[in-house]
Amino acid sequence: MKLSVHRRERILEVLRQQSFATVSALAEALDCSQMTIRRDLGRLEAEGLLERSHGGARVSRRITLEFSMGRKADIRRDEKAAIARAARGLVRPTQHIIIDTGTTTLALAAELRNCENVTVVTTSLAVVSTLLSAEGVECMLLGGVVRESSPDLYGPLLEENLSRLHPDWAFIGCDGISTTGGLTTLDARVARATSLMIAAASNVALLVDSSKAGSDAFITFAQIEDVDVLITDSGMPAEMLEVARAANTRTMVVEPVDASKGA
Repeated sequence: MKLSVHRRERILEVLRQQSFATVSALAEALDCSQMTIRRDLGRLEAEGLLERSHGGARVSRRITLEFSMGRKADIRRDEKAAIARAARGLVRPTQHIIIDTGTTTLALAAELRNCENVTVVTTSLAVVSTLLSAEGVECMLLGGVVRESSPDLYGPLLEENLSRLHPDWAFIGCDGISTTGGLTTLDARVARATSLMIAAASNVALLVDSSKAGSDAFITFAQIEDVDVLITDSGMPAEMLEVARAANTRTMVVEPVDASKGA
């Protein structure tokens, strides 16, 4: 039994590293028969962990998304946690807030689970999942089409719904921030949604760790002067902080705490 469980774990490991693997390649890699591999693939498919096609298999979209989100969340985890805690301090009871997609904003959602009488509007399925059990938080998921590469929404329905809202705060993220390119993201659909959040909200807070500094992603969706508060970690270059302050953007610089040390 332990051998078969280990073998299926190895199959998933191989599939995470590759977009697709054939039955014969898996049998060779795991030193077992193709019949054994087919039996394991059937079991894993029944559990929703992979999809079989064309003589082989690939990891299911759900698992791929979870793996991708987990990997991104692990990057600068301590910095993101510290940024999220600082952002949590801006939220007051009875407020209505929008939370953007992304792993730093997802960390904020986790911080909000003990809030009382707060309404959270989001485009992110992951944020909704995080806040489902939070009794003091009313969570609203904006309608739209699910983006294939990430658990969030986009499209005309989402944009129409966003245009009707007037939240107290929008908590947004970005894939890149620079003195020349402003706030950038890799996906034009995310750019459109986030720009509408900025336009709708009374106050906008940008949650971004210093690893994004100095880089320009595919498309610019805002400039630093469009942001009321910049929350980042102490690794953010001084030049970027000076540009923010010159634009009358309040800067909150946090020191990350190593979670592994129990602090």
